[in-house]
Amino acid sequence: MNNTWIDAGTIDEIPNCRAKVVCLPGRERVAVFKYDGKVSAVTNVCKHQAGPLGEGKVIKGCITCPWHGWDYRAEDGCAPPPFTEKLVTYQVKVENRRILLNTVPLPEGTRVDPAAFEENDDETR
Repeated sequence: MNNTWIDAGTIDEIPNCRAKVVCLPGRERVAVFKYDGKVSAVTNVCKHQAGPLGEGKVIKGCITCPWHGWDYRAEDGCAPPPFTEKLVTYQVKVENRRILLNTVPLPEGTRVDPAAFEENDDETR
């Protein structure tokens, strides 16, 4: 590991199936989503009309833009077929319920294994 990893906060501060937006130093905003005991991160900008993806939610494994309902798979940032839009993705990991985010963007549509964490009783309700 090197200094490309930053602390993006705790699992507990993100509601299930929602996101926290993290501002990278001097760069873009990243939406860090928590869903189904996992965490994934993508750019905060929707390909359709630059909607704020971090204000959306995860529905059936897809991030849904709050502006016009465009969907992207959380693990690779790809719109489900027949659509072809792709988002920049980011590596994440969870250590002691803290989310670590790699600030190096990956090419659009790059699959990243979601970071798993153990859900507590409040998250499963």
